[in-house]
Amino acid sequence: MAIKEPGLTGSPNRGLAMTAGTMFVIWSFLGFFFAGDNHATLLGTNGGYLWNSFHVNPGMAAIWGIFGALLFIGGLGTVLGARGMNLLVGIVCLFLGVYGFVFMTTGANIFAANVTDCVFHLIVGAILVLTALGADRQYLRAIRGEARVTRHV
Repeated sequence: MAIKEPGLTGSPNRGLAMTAGTMFVIWSFLGFFFAGDNHATLLGTNGGYLWNSFHVNPGMAAIWGIFGALLFIGGLGTVLGARGMNLLVGIVCLFLGVYGFVFMTTGANIFAANVTDCVFHLIVGAILVLTALGADRQYLRAIRGEARVTRHV
């Protein structure tokens, strides 16, 4: 018996990948417009302010664009692909949040991170990782069960 792949609305991982991907692409696009303020360089401590709270340089805007593309690819694919992309982008977001807090006031702050950026990355990263690890369990169990049945036949 074949297992039907859930659609975008039937899979939390696929739905989240598409939603977060859309958000990251929009923020990346807007970030490039505001990143040039304050004489920002590609990877430097200076950047412009997006919505008067997020400090953005061109490097961070590019990373957001990459995140968006990866999440779109995963969300348009299978549940396993969306789950993998959510996990990957989530882990990198968590890393960026911690990195920003650790190096915020140093010259190593190459993404021009401020507190708002760090909190944003930690929250989005946690949501992506927790969804990747906790959602779509029934579908994943069904896939594993079918794989066991087909190996024994």
